[in-house]
Amino acid sequence: MKTVTLFRHAKSGDKDNPNLDDFDRPLSDRGLKAAPKMGAALRDRSLRPDLILCSPSVRTRQTLTLASAAAWDNPPAECFETKIYEAGERTLLKLLRDCPEDVDHVMLVGHNPGLQDLAVTLAQPGSAERHAIKDKLPTAAIVSFEFDAAAWNGLGPGEGRVRLFITPNTFPHGQGQE
Repeated sequence: MKTVTLFRHAKSGDKDNPNLDDFDRPLSDRGLKAAPKMGAALRDRSLRPDLILCSPSVRTRQTLTLASAAAWDNPPAECFETKIYEAGERTLLKLLRDCPEDVDHVMLVGHNPGLQDLAVTLAQPGSAERHAIKDKLPTAAIVSFEFDAAAWNGLGPGEGRVRLFITPNTFPHGQGQE
């Protein structure tokens, strides 16, 4: 069985700053609070990937650093993959299918619209979670899928069972637990 966890970067700031390239935009105050909260949610649910593939943009790196510090004492292996930035669902799916076979759980930290499109593609058709994800995959959202596939190249559209779909708004009053 293979597990894929998708983690959209937390809320970024400086979108209207003409002197700052999109790649270099940092997290906003809201994003700086949401990332560790989502990391605590990963810890509380015992979700620990074997490998993390992360876009090298500033906001995804910050999201990963803050979430990882809240989630694990000994963080999983990380790989910063330039292809993730601005990637569509096909590129992201290919990255997953190319994962080493000794890895059973991979987390992909990235951006919309590619991450949302990938989540919709992976989710089982007709599921309530698929409809919710298709409607919106907000910043700092985490969606985790389980697949019956024995190998990464066996991941197919509509075959992912949603194990978890949470957003920062899942938690009441800014707490890190449901």
